[in-house]
Amino acid sequence: MLTIGQVAAHLGVTVRAVRHYHQKGLLPEPERDASGYRRYGADAVVSLVRIKTLSDAGV
Repeated sequence: MLTIGQVAAHLGVTVRAVRHYHQKGLLPEPERDASGYRRYGADAVVSLVRIKTLSDAGV
C-alpha cells in the first residue's frame, strides 16, 4: 500500500493531479488509514497508470 505522494512520484505526476482525478470521478478516493493517510493498492495504481497513459495520448 502506497501513500498519495509515493504513487504520484512513481507515476511522474503531482499529488495535485491525483486529487484532481478524485474530484473528476476518474479515480475513487481510497479509504484512509488510522493516521489519516490515503493508502493506494494495486488496483488504484493500475487505474492511475491507465489515466496517465490516456492523458499523455491526448484523450
